[in-house]
Amino acid sequence: MDTSNEIDGHGFTRYIRNCHKTQWSSTVTYNEDNRLPYQKTWKNLRDEAADFHEAFTGSSRRTKHLQTALKEAFRDYLLLCYSESVRLELGTEWAPLEGLEGARLIAMEKMRLMPLEARELDNQTLAHVLHRELHGFTLPEQAAEACRFDLSDNGLYPMIQPHLRQGA
Repeated sequence: MDTSNEIDGHGFTRYIRNCHKTQWSSTVTYNEDNRLPYQKTWKNLRDEAADFHEAFTGSSRRTKHLQTALKEAFRDYLLLCYSESVRLELGTEWAPLEGLEGARLIAMEKMRLMPLEARELDNQTLAHVLHRELHGFTLPEQAAEACRFDLSDNGLYPMIQPHLRQGA
């Protein structure tokens, strides 16, 4: 992991990417209705991104580096929401597809990966493999509402806009 506090070049981006290798499948909990708690999930990812920003720069002010951290958090959030849609469509009692397992299932089918290979994909690589799927993915309204303000408030509304329902 790049632990230097230099902010030149792409050091901060590398730092954030190294920190965001969390694999969410073991830490995701669901609501009573067996749905992903969008607000709580976004808040956790957003707070983690802000903590990384503050630890790296020593500043909690909004900057380009916070935008970078929020982009990484949104990518992970989009992956989880996409995986949630796969879980709701294809999950079963014997294969519930929790966390990122739904997204990994699609990556396995698309790239002809073995399950172990799919589990070894970090979030950034998984997002690259599923780029077309994520590009065309529309966030559920509750999921979009959970992150819309934070992204808009930090100048990142154009990033969420393609994932909103028409007219939202």
